Amino acid sequence: MRNRDWTTRLNDVIKAALERPFSWGEFDCCLFAADCAVAVCGIDPAALYRGKYRTEAGAKRALKKNHGSLEAAWDACFARVAPAFVQRGDVAMYDGPQGKAIAVFWAGEFWAATDDGAARVVCEPTAVWRVE
Repeated sequence: MRNRDWTTRLNDVIKAALERPFSWGEFDCCLFAADCAVAVCGIDPAALYRGKYRTEAGAKRALKKNHGSLEAAWDACFARVAPAFVQRGDVAMYDGPQGKAIAVFWAGEFWAATDDGAARVVCEPTAVWRVE
């Protein structure tokens, strides 16, 4: 169930991340999206991962060990919906320049962790999870 004030909380998380530089294990696409999920509904899909990796390879090892894949990690917390039915606060997976990436849908756009902080990204979601 979404928090009563989830829109304010989500906006605050995104705003706080606008100038936060990308850093594996501290501020990457999955941790940013997980922070947004916590703001929306209080569920932390990255609870098993926080503080457990510092590199892309470390993130992949942790994913393989705990859930097997990026998709399975999000499936463990939220139900999938068709990408055409994405709503504010939902999480989407897309094919980014370096491979699979995660974004949050907010204000009619997708937001993701980039090298320079959270930013709008143009993407075609390959999977969407309803965060609630």
